[in-house]
Amino acid sequence: MEHALKVIEFDAILQMLATECETPLGRQAALRVRPPTDPAEVADLMALTAEALATLDEGPPSLAGVHDLKEPLQLASKEAVLEGEVLARVGRYLEIADAVRAKLAKRNDRPLLRIRAQRMPEVPTLRTKIDRCIDAEGQVKDEASAKLGTLRIRRAVLQVRATERIQSYVSGPHRGLLSDPIYTQREGRYVLPLKAENRGKIKGIVHDSSASGQTIYLEPQDVVDIGNELRAVEGQVREEERRIRADVSGAIGAVAGPLLDGLDAVTDLDLTLAKGRLGSRQGGCLPKPLKGPRVKVVQGRHPLIDRAVVVPFSLDLGEGTDVLLITGPNTGGKTVTMKALGLAVAMGQSGLMPCADEMHLGCFSQLWADIGDEQSLQQSLSTFSAHIRTVAEALNGLKPGALVLLDEVGAGTDPAEGAALARALLLAFQRGGARVLSSTHYGELKLFATNAPGFMNASMEFDRKTMRPTYRLLVGVPGSSYAFHIAKRYGVADDVIEVAEAGVQPESRAIAETITKLEQAEKQARAAQSEADRLASQLKKLEASLAEQEEQLESSRRDVRQRLAKELDEVLRQIRLEAAEIFEDLRKSPTQEGRDKARAKLRDLQNVGTSFVQEMKPKAPKLKPIAPPPQGLQRGMTVRVRGLGQTGTILETPQGKRVAVQMGAMRTMVDVGHIEVIGGPKPEPKRAPSGAAAMMRHRAQTAQRELNLRRYRADEAADMLDKFIDEALLAGVERVRIVHGKGEGVLREIVRQRLKNHRGVKSFALASAEAGGDGVTEVVFE
Repeated sequence: MEHALKVIEFDAILQMLATECETPLGRQAALRVRPPTDPAEVADLMALTAEALATLDEGPPSLAGVHDLKEPLQLASKEAVLEGEVLARVGRYLEIADAVRAKLAKRNDRPLLRIRAQRMPEVPTLRTKIDRCIDAEGQVKDEASAKLGTLRIRRAVLQVRATERIQSYVSGPHRGLLSDPIYTQREGRYVLPLKAENRGKIKGIVHDSSASGQTIYLEPQDVVDIGNELRAVEGQVREEERRIRADVSGAIGAVAGPLLDGLDAVTDLDLTLAKGRLGSRQGGCLPKPLKGPRVKVVQGRHPLIDRAVVVPFSLDLGEGTDVLLITGPNTGGKTVTMKALGLAVAMGQSGLMPCADEMHLGCFSQLWADIGDEQSLQQSLSTFSAHIRTVAEALNGLKPGALVLLDEVGAGTDPAEGAALARALLLAFQRGGARVLSSTHYGELKLFATNAPGFMNASMEFDRKTMRPTYRLLVGVPGSSYAFHIAKRYGVADDVIEVAEAGVQPESRAIAETITKLEQAEKQARAAQSEADRLASQLKKLEASLAEQEEQLESSRRDVRQRLAKELDEVLRQIRLEAAEIFEDLRKSPTQEGRDKARAKLRDLQNVGTSFVQEMKPKAPKLKPIAPPPQGLQRGMTVRVRGLGQTGTILETPQGKRVAVQMGAMRTMVDVGHIEVIGGPKPEPKRAPSGAAAMMRHRAQTAQRELNLRRYRADEAADMLDKFIDEALLAGVERVRIVHGKGEGVLREIVRQRLKNHRGVKSFALASAEAGGDGVTEVVFE
């Protein structure tokens, strides 16, 4: 299989897979991927990749930051002391392991990923210990031990004393003795650049001298004493740091086994997620499993060719077809198609996503491939010999259910012998239970495959008009090699072509003519099928369009019924409100004048109700088109409302698509598209209007826009709110404010529930911070 994977360039796919991994261990594992041949293992890999895709859609836990810790963990298990940087990496690994376990360990819908997440180490005491002792850069923290903290404080004090003392020489009376007014370090000791002629004027130890000998580097004696103490403290600091690292390393070594097993799980998880990422990036698909060695590819693509230019292919190998024989011109795409199929199978059996719109895959027991020129000067092998050696190796090691890819089988020798050998080899592979995809130029093989059981012809399409290959695979028909056409395209003279054509044997010419006729017949059949498919598609679209129109018509009916029901509810509600107010006025003023006014108002209400009922009755459709909404609607205009048959007066200049209209004793909001202007604005009479209309206009002008419910009990507030809403709706107010205060939110909840269930309320929300915030609710009515 290794040779086959090499010639189909499977390693290039693995390189792409490795770049999708987040960890070094994952990248190493990606380059070692090989397609298994056990059907159960292949099924598990496919299911695992499916779970990875679902996890990637949700946002997987990041594995970046997990290093290759196998060697350090093994050393820790043998009581070695690990460096701080390694300890920090172990801490990061434990942090990531906890995140993975929290994300996936309880996902019953992802059983395969759940198993891997449950293998992640769960050692909270160790993680806490590392976090307490080691920082992200691998340095031991001051709080790792009380002793270390004290020693570091002492070291800092001594460093300050040393620098202050050495600085006193640089800036003090000894400054003139120095070559430069600075101090430096030699082997970790603070020294002064003292002029050589001033040797002995400052007591101390000479650590170095300049190349010219003019300057000596002297550590003053008082600084020497401080430096000695500093060195001693630094040694104690290093010793305590090592003791702490040894303690943490010992804790790691005690659980090295689970940590190593967790690293294997991280590697497996990283590789699995990388397969999903690569498949998504390439537009691949998850193969659907089949029984037995079979592969069906729909619109497959070679993954190493740019999707913008690659020509997809479709084929089915294994279901009634043991051997698929591809013919056609050179450079027509035969080799690319074979490699693409080999990669699709290798990727699918490895848990990768083949580049295809759809793929069905049954597990193959082996993968053999003889593709390309494999001649070897070192081994004295010609092209033919190299091919035969590879084919012989495949035939001798063949297992039932193998996939065999043969490029130009039997080529490189005498054509007659090569064709006979190729036929014998293909039959031998078929008897051995293999599935074969092979290419050839031999006409005898093309004719043989036409009638041989289990054989199927295919060809790479060639456009005779442009004299160029189209790279399309046509299954079911053999193809010509078009050698003369290609030679002519590349500039071979016509007389040479004529001589060549005349030299073709009659049998070969008959074969070529037969194949050409088959190609033409297949082309005509494809054209007819394409036209039939086009007509079927048009019919399907027409049926869908009619169904959509029917649904739209039914939807329009539902909308009309809902609108009419809503309008009816609104009219009845306003009639009830107005009637209740008429009776209330009559109760308060039981005089003859009051009774006359009540009768007049009731007649107005009766007229409105009667007119609305008449308009609700079905009418014959009118041919007259509906006029567009009038422009320039103004307050005071006399209008007719289509659908109600009533005239009224516009109360306010419209700002949107609806306008307030007063019709007798009823005020309602009407769509501007239903308005027909029948008179201009009328000047308001100076005398006070009478009747229901006057009362309604007065109510609209004097209606309250704000209700304050604070300091009222819940039951009182509810009654006040209901009355306020009814009055506002009756007056045609579009917006109101309800002040309920913040407090414990009891009044606010009562307001919210009342508004939520009221049919006249369009929307409501808490006011902005400047307008009262949580203590005020602003309401918009329908």
